[in-house]
Amino acid sequence: MIKVLYIGGDPDVIPKISDSEIKIDHVQNGMIALSAIQTQDYNVAIIENQLPLMKPTRLIKEFRSQKLEVPLICIVRDDPRRLQILDEIELGIYGWYEPENSPVEDLKELINSANQFHEFLKNVPKISKRHFKSNGYHRIVGTSKEMISIYHMLVQIKNKDVTTILYGESGTGKNLISNTIHETGLRRDRPMVAVNCPAIPSELLESELFGHEKGAFTGAVDRKDGKFLAANAGTIFLDEIGDMSPSLQSKILRVLESGEIERVGGAQTIKVSVRIISATNQNLEQRIKNGLFRQDLFHRINVFPITVPSLRSRKSDIPLTAMVILNKLSKKHQTQVKYISPGAMNLLKSYSWDGNVRELEHILERIVLISDIPILSEKEIEDHLELESNVEKDVKDIINKEVVDKTFVKEIEPENNGNDVINVSAIKTLKELELEAIKLSLERNNWNMTTTSKELGISRMTLYRKLDQHNLQKNGK
Repeated sequence: MIKVLYIGGDPDVIPKISDSEIKIDHVQNGMIALSAIQTQDYNVAIIENQLPLMKPTRLIKEFRSQKLEVPLICIVRDDPRRLQILDEIELGIYGWYEPENSPVEDLKELINSANQFHEFLKNVPKISKRHFKSNGYHRIVGTSKEMISIYHMLVQIKNKDVTTILYGESGTGKNLISNTIHETGLRRDRPMVAVNCPAIPSELLESELFGHEKGAFTGAVDRKDGKFLAANAGTIFLDEIGDMSPSLQSKILRVLESGEIERVGGAQTIKVSVRIISATNQNLEQRIKNGLFRQDLFHRINVFPITVPSLRSRKSDIPLTAMVILNKLSKKHQTQVKYISPGAMNLLKSYSWDGNVRELEHILERIVLISDIPILSEKEIEDHLELESNVEKDVKDIINKEVVDKTFVKEIEPENNGNDVINVSAIKTLKELELEAIKLSLERNNWNMTTTSKELGISRMTLYRKLDQHNLQKNGK
């Protein structure tokens, strides 16, 4: 059960968010709210943007000064002062919700996400909690169960000099996590050196890692120290280690086993003390079977594996991630873009994000650079996501086997003239198939938008957009 304290507002207009999993207590003003939070165990607090006796900004500051670690959600209603209100509440709230523009389900999702983070903070030791806030964990954004699992694993290896490998798709944030591991480890005061292995030609990578002697090869006019010496006593991050050649893998294994390196063209053995963090987007066990990766090296680097989830597998993290990125980009480029409307946020949540967090950041940066409005609307997001150019994927997500069997396969069966000729004119387009799928699902669910969107695997916002595209109305065509 999630206990929520709703502060301010008229009880009659409070969103109907109470259910079997969410219990709502209502108080009229901030003074009562402070007393309630201190005496009862609430998971989340919701604050109206207008309160008697105490302004919301003052209440938020009181929460922080008294170290009340309850995630805060602010209700922002249509108001000429909306932008000013958003600026004022940007003091430390978990998120914000516009009831006039968003379904209640969005608020419930926000409550669940805030509660997950609250539970995480409650369950880690106090020393770890302080460490979380002050030593790098705060840069890792996400409150989904997948990310909370990552936080727990990072807490387990803080101040431990353990070899770690990060698994995950490109763009998931493996570099950021490697930095966090270093910054929370025993070598935090020593250098951290990152090497993107595929970015360096294989014939030059050995020299880049271990250095070279003068005359070792054409162009080696001077002795050069490599990355391992630069990282001595600190940490080296080997990104995409799965792409490393087998001959170089043996030299990495030597470092792990003996702490020794040799410059290319040199005979002198050099002792180094380096913590190795590696990362890969490949299946190393499969590469071992294919003879592309050394099994003994795998066992040496796989001491403490961490799998970094894709963004599409933790879509509840998208709103918070997007806002953190947007805030960073707004400061970097000194623009007035600060917020994302609920409708636009729903579009972000419905997108596939094959490039993960890196793709999200790149798209938001492009939007920030060309936009001159403070709140990004659905149109700005949609234009840049290029949803319409991705119709085939969109359709694939919507069309189920039932629709394909009924409306496509039958239409392309040979005609009864005995010739195996397909009636091309009868083949339906992707958009026609999409329309059929949506109509079938709507009828099956008695036009319940929430149930239909879940069945189709799309957001409510995307479903409404599709209804408009197809001019589809209840009791209509």
